[in-house]
Amino acid sequence: MDYMGGILVKKQIKVVIGANFGDEGKGLTTEYFAVRHPNTLVVRFNGGAQAAHTVVLPDSREHVFSHFGSGTLDGIPTYLSQFFLINPILYVEEREKLEQKMKDQRTLPVLYVHRNAFVSTPYDMMINQIAELNRGEDRHGSCGYGISETVVRSEHEKYRISVADLYDSRLLQEKLRSIKEEYVPRRLNELGCRYIPEDYTFGLTSHEVFDAFFHDCDIFKRTVCITDDSILHAFDSIVFEGAQGLLLDQNLIEYSPHITHSNTGIDNVVEIMQNMDFDYEMEVVYVTRSYMTRHGAGPFPTETTDKPYRKMWDLTNVPNPWQGSLRFGILDVDFLHKNVMKDVAKNTLPHVRNSLMVTCLDQIDDKAKYIVDGKFVETGIDEFLGRLRNKFGADWHIYQSWGRTRNTVKCQDLVALGEKV
Repeated sequence: MDYMGGILVKKQIKVVIGANFGDEGKGLTTEYFAVRHPNTLVVRFNGGAQAAHTVVLPDSREHVFSHFGSGTLDGIPTYLSQFFLINPILYVEEREKLEQKMKDQRTLPVLYVHRNAFVSTPYDMMINQIAELNRGEDRHGSCGYGISETVVRSEHEKYRISVADLYDSRLLQEKLRSIKEEYVPRRLNELGCRYIPEDYTFGLTSHEVFDAFFHDCDIFKRTVCITDDSILHAFDSIVFEGAQGLLLDQNLIEYSPHITHSNTGIDNVVEIMQNMDFDYEMEVVYVTRSYMTRHGAGPFPTETTDKPYRKMWDLTNVPNPWQGSLRFGILDVDFLHKNVMKDVAKNTLPHVRNSLMVTCLDQIDDKAKYIVDGKFVETGIDEFLGRLRNKFGADWHIYQSWGRTRNTVKCQDLVALGEKV
């Protein structure tokens, strides 16, 4: 319990969850909530470096976050939980970029990391990419960062590398050699990879790759603070920042193999919070664009040939060799409600309210296009938001984002929330 001016104060907790296939606006939403209270911690509770959470500050500084929380440019610390997959290679690259963007601050805010978090290696990344190349037209839509491969490898204790292992150089070397010499050939055979491009053959056997990874691990362990979930007690406000979206959850077997190896909904937050002994009030905010997107292969029921709106743009999700171009579709309000409510039902924590964040409203043309009650309709934006409220219920707050920065976020219920506009 915390006291402010002699008055008992409950911790304020926000949970930001993508409601669709990812790319909904979780970075913007996280930063919006993170700056509203002092002494805030952003917690990454799933996924890994494949997250691409774009934040644009009012002063125009911009960053696409992967390892660091979306409040970093505001000086807000991050905690990478045990459910986050660490990639020292990509961490070092992102850290260097962030250091160049931080104004009037000598160092980045503290990055706390759970000692049991799993670590990705360059071999996971290469196996992932080789497998996708061998699949040809049947690609899974992976980002090529070895997320799933890290989870699969970590099921074997002999080949598992945790953050704590990075601090034992001898053990780390032994595990890396075992991965390189024993696990990689076996795993490639399991995946049926008959074709291995020459560049990957070099990388899989190269001493340079091995040594470079060791170097990045050294930078990582010198620049983070190792801890566990008890770190949550030190902060008055906590924002859980989710990655990917509900429609990529590892338990959606019907969408396999075009899913991620992660719990993308409330599950991990529930597990973390069940062990906390402080009082809190929690708001879970499910984020959706005013339309739908999907990056990578897989089912997309409402996909359209052309962009639904002329004013649509996306500067982050540029075409890449692994996921191709960003795909677009109209929002199915019925489908959205069904998937969100399935996740809401999993939340067994007390003192919780649920809300919706609708982003990219500025990109809608004269009329919003969507499906509701099984019918395709075109209405004004106000009626569109009204239909969402009718579907989710009067007790749901509907946050609205009308641009790229936190200054464009509105909510007609801010007074009820006790927030300052």
